[in-house]
Amino acid sequence: MLLAAIIYTILIAFLAGFIGSILGLGGGAILVPFLDFISEIGLLPGVGIHEIIATSLVCTIATSSTSNSIYIEKKITNMRLGVFLGVMSILGAFTGATVSVMLRGNVLRLLFGLLLIFVSYNMIKGKRFKVSHKTQKKDKIAELLGLNGIYYDESEGRYIRYKVQNTIRGLLLTFFGGLLSGLLGIGGGVINVPILVIILGLPPKVASATSLFIIGLNGATGGTIYWINGLIKPLLVAPAVIGIFIGANVGTKFFRRLRNETLRKIFAVFLLYVAFRMIYKSLY
Repeated sequence: MLLAAIIYTILIAFLAGFIGSILGLGGGAILVPFLDFISEIGLLPGVGIHEIIATSLVCTIATSSTSNSIYIEKKITNMRLGVFLGVMSILGAFTGATVSVMLRGNVLRLLFGLLLIFVSYNMIKGKRFKVSHKTQKKDKIAELLGLNGIYYDESEGRYIRYKVQNTIRGLLLTFFGGLLSGLLGIGGGVINVPILVIILGLPPKVASATSLFIIGLNGATGGTIYWINGLIKPLLVAPAVIGIFIGANVGTKFFRRLRNETLRKIFAVFLLYVAFRMIYKSLY
């Protein structure tokens, strides 16, 4: 039974990493509901929604470290900004994880279901966040802390300079990305990326890379809270990390061949089904 549980976990995590890398989703949006399903039918004995969320959050550390290492090497990640925003995000992750361990499982399923509806809606609409082209004002805090940056865009073949805007507003809003991360075991990118692009004025590539860096901080913080409360199960976490790592790498190789809007919308509809199923389960 133990071997079967490990195999099922690896397969589910592989699927989460594979689909997540192709569609630009966080692995947690797939990993949590799928593991919850196989737990419900008895394939993961003794594992509840709290343990699953804890596992998903720890997996975000592996995903962040693996993916962001390339961006850091190419100097796309804004490390100064990531550390600056990470302070507030860590506070949010700590708060979310602390609240999560006190909530009933059905409440967490309800909240996760509502989150999946939001994710599905954005996938169906095909929403893309763009930097505002309005006249940019100088942000004294950004200049003082050296948060403005420059990176080389390979697709455009040139260096792109950018200036960080609305530093304090962005710092406060980042708290909610950390809160969702700690509360539901997701990376928090669904909140962080729009904030980084729309509020702070970062180019999308820099926003995605910097968000990945912050996600790693959230995972380490929230994971510590879950570990203290005895919710980290090594026999669940280890195969999940292995599965997501392999799935993300394989998915990245097939990225150009498989990624298209039709696939995104089909999977978005499937996520809606998963969302309503989790909400129904939380109520009945």
